[in-house]
Amino acid sequence: MPKRETNQERHDRLSKRVEKIRREAGERLPKDAVIQCRVESSQMGELLAIAQSKGLSVSALTRMWLLERLLAEKSA
Repeated sequence: MPKRETNQERHDRLSKRVEKIRREAGERLPKDAVIQCRVESSQMGELLAIAQSKGLSVSALTRMWLLERLLAEKSA
């Protein structure tokens, strides 16, 4: 059975992939757009707990997840 990737390993792998894409594009992805969304208070609590366990802010965690999903969509 293959070894299960830890959350940190997944984060590191995907972060390296994002940086590679940025380098290949020759520019950094701009952070000049703001997205707001509503979540239930229980979901916000879950987001906060996950973010804290990874040493991230909720904003950084959701941005990371958004970028991961964009990469997955591009690869599909």
